[in-house]
Amino acid sequence: MGKIEGGINGPFRGKTGSVIGSSWRKINYIKGLPRKIKRKPSPRQALQRAKFVLLNQFFDPVANLLEIGFNQYTSKATGRNVAFSVNFDHAFVNDGENVALNYPALQFSQGSLFPAGDEKAWLEGDTLHVTWDPHTYGMGRSMDDKAFLVLYDETDAYFIGGYEALRLDGGIQATEEELASRSHKFHLWLFFADKARKQVSRTVYIPIENGESE
Repeated sequence: MGKIEGGINGPFRGKTGSVIGSSWRKINYIKGLPRKIKRKPSPRQALQRAKFVLLNQFFDPVANLLEIGFNQYTSKATGRNVAFSVNFDHAFVNDGENVALNYPALQFSQGSLFPAGDEKAWLEGDTLHVTWDPHTYGMGRSMDDKAFLVLYDETDAYFIGGYEALRLDGGIQATEEELASRSHKFHLWLFFADKARKQVSRTVYIPIENGESE
């Protein structure tokens, strides 16, 4: 049963008939319950559902990072929801039968802060080396900008880790046992945020040399 708050014209909470009342970030919502559809989905519907599930499952473990990467757009939505909207149109490759993520096209951030340039990554044993241009000439860069790196193992479908450094560091080294396996395919992304985490850059995908993601 729904609960009326603040008088007859106030918002309600819970389920009332075929609608649900809820509140998120001080905004009150009323939404209808989804209809149960028994008929088999069309191929197009099945594809859209597969994309929806695939992208949501991928972004779920890094929801906190997405709050940083899309903080300029999170006044009325979570970073995860914004990431889903930003990526959905270009996040997939489809061979007609199967759908998979288009990893180089994925964005964990969006904003006007300048990225670094000259990004490189390579593997030596179980150590990942990442470098970028640390200079701050021109507008939109500061030495104390924070670099956020995201490393993903496509073979086992999980994020190995998230790493942080400063722009002025010009790079980072990360040692992980999983990286020694050359039978696995790894993906790496980099974006920057200013000290206050108010301004962010777009995400740069960095191919990893000497590994399976070449």
